[in-house]
Amino acid sequence: MNPVKGLVEWWKQGREISAELREERRKEEAELLRKKQEFEDLHRGRLNKAAGVSSMQIVCHEDTWKFVDLAVFPPVGYKIPFYGLVEMQHFPANRVERGKDGTVTVTLSGRHLVAVLTITRAIVAVGRNHFSTDIQRYAMADRVYVLLSELVDGIDPDSSSGGIPQLVIDAGLEKNAED
Repeated sequence: MNPVKGLVEWWKQGREISAELREERRKEEAELLRKKQEFEDLHRGRLNKAAGVSSMQIVCHEDTWKFVDLAVFPPVGYKIPFYGLVEMQHFPANRVERGKDGTVTVTLSGRHLVAVLTITRAIVAVGRNHFSTDIQRYAMADRVYVLLSELVDGIDPDSSSGGIPQLVIDAGLEKNAED
């Protein structure tokens, strides 16, 4: 076989493989974009549902609430980086009841629920491997966002049961509540 002809064949095969890889990468990127848009639509729907909630309660350890409080309702001068803009809000201290066992029961309005979903989602969206996100902060935000999302997803906006939705963020308490 002519060495030049062999080299040309090798080059053509390489171009075909490169074209196949580019097409595969384009399909993967399109699928990722579709999934991202699907999640954004779902998140916006959650925010709309959450905005319609008059009040809901979170029962969790006081340290969990401290994380949420600092991330979502930081005091003036305290900044936790995230991507996105959210109006500064004050969270009323009288909506936090302290239990004897280190837990707190926090009553959130729809407005505050929207803020918690927005900020925790922003922390999660940045990703656990982003330079501005430590893994502990990511894990806490992810847990809070997932559990709140499940609660909000279960709300029927056309129904008014009169009950206050309650979320328990404590694996031990969750298990005891099921027993």
